[in-house]
Amino acid sequence: MKRISKRAVLIIGTLTAIFPLLMTACLLFFWPRDVSANQTENRIVFGATYMTMNNPYYQVMDIQLRAEIEKNGDILLTRDAAMNQTRQNEEIRELIAAGARAIFLTPVEWDTSEEGLRIAAEAGIPVIVVDAPVRDAELAACSILSDNYRAGVLCAEHLRSARKSAKILLLEHITAHSGSDRIRGFLDAIRNDPDYVVLGSGESDGQIENAMPVMEALLERCPDADTVMALNDPSAFGAMAAIEGAGLSGRFLVYGVDGSPEAKALVRDGLMTATCAQFPYQIAKEAVRQAYLVLEGKCEQREVIVPVELLTAENVEEYGITGWQ
Repeated sequence: MKRISKRAVLIIGTLTAIFPLLMTACLLFFWPRDVSANQTENRIVFGATYMTMNNPYYQVMDIQLRAEIEKNGDILLTRDAAMNQTRQNEEIRELIAAGARAIFLTPVEWDTSEEGLRIAAEAGIPVIVVDAPVRDAELAACSILSDNYRAGVLCAEHLRSARKSAKILLLEHITAHSGSDRIRGFLDAIRNDPDYVVLGSGESDGQIENAMPVMEALLERCPDADTVMALNDPSAFGAMAAIEGAGLSGRFLVYGVDGSPEAKALVRDGLMTATCAQFPYQIAKEAVRQAYLVLEGKCEQREVIVPVELLTAENVEEYGITGWQ
């Protein structure tokens, strides 16, 4: 793999982190948080709460949800749980009090999100789970998810075609079931081959600022490592900064999941091995479609799985570099 300067990775990471924060500030502070009765007469109010907006993937999803809803003359209120499940539960209460008739939810923690789901259920407000599943799926009206397990499998299959053996480090987010599904798919695909060995793993929370020091510590403990499987692109960026800092860029294959514009550019330039693309526009459109069906009492299915695609240097430009697919 070509070398990438630590400065370049940090710049990419900084822009990746700062841009969604700035956009979120616009949404949360300049967009009206509460909507008066005069404004909402004959308009449906929807709510959305995400595990974090410190990730461009959720920023893009929110923009598309808003666009689809506003096409119908309706309103979307957005909240950022900032990786805090208790806060997210309170945001669900806030959105219900603000008049939301349905809520889009990306849970902070898949197994402790039940309280928020029950708050909505008791108020008679349907919840459409988006991107990351919840354990108590029966409390949600519908779940719209990427094929996260398949994303991990695709990364592993590419690794097996690229190298006859590998010493692997994992960057995980164990409280998000979408992230754990990706790692599980990757591990299942190499499980029976002794030439592919996992040397260590670390918890990054899917955040670039966490991934870099975690990766630095892993490199100290596992100096022979030569491959990284990261649950998402921000974690992969943090890993790449740590790898470059250790002078090991030429050794490593780096895999991520998202298909972010930044990752696609790095894949095109040979600086990142692959990113498994999610399709946030498609997910958002389907989530809105299902939300309206739910409100009409016509829910078609309880779970919708959206396919993923592995992007490598050979095919990445087919999906466009400057934006999300």
